Amino acid sequence: MLEDVFEHEYPKEGTLDNGVEYKIRLLTSEDADLLYDFFQDIPREDRIFLRHDVSDKNVINGWCQDMDYDTVIPIVAEVGGAIVCEGTVHRERRGWMSHIGKVRLVVHPEYRRQHIGALVMQELIEVALHTGSIEQVVSECMVNQEGAIRMCENAGFVQRALMPAYVKDLAGDHHDLVLLSYALRDEEFHGLD
Repeated sequence: MLEDVFEHEYPKEGTLDNGVEYKIRLLTSEDADLLYDFFQDIPREDRIFLRHDVSDKNVINGWCQDMDYDTVIPIVAEVGGAIVCEGTVHRERRGWMSHIGKVRLVVHPEYRRQHIGALVMQELIEVALHTGSIEQVVSECMVNQEGAIRMCENAGFVQRALMPAYVKDLAGDHHDLVLLSYALRDEEFHGLD
């Protein structure tokens, strides 16, 4: 059912304020090389905050081979055929967290502060609405990811918790975790609800 909705929604094209043309679409199983190239351009000091070692091509290949829109919905923004932003909505299909969607977003360094991250974040919120079951989306950021926290807050997320020394980065260092949330049921939705 979601595939039918996405087929009509994507791709979406537009132009950034600086005149650069972009396309927002679903990640596909054929995108492993593009996604791997994207993550290799993310500086190491940023990659250590990601949940997975994206320098390992097997990780990226696994994501692209095992795609299941019922659990992870991946969105990418492209410029000139290259991925410049990647975002996902993760959801539990059953259980006490089935009404919560977790969003994650990574923006290429050359496209930060150009509004592409905000556009993809808005798409992630729309995707969560289209599921018909997600009532709230959350984003988890390490406290020193100030740009990511600011972007979430600009999109309407509210800080809900600060958990001291709660997470470890890929280098093994502890960091405080900031939990932000966005209530979807306050949004008007004319689709599946």
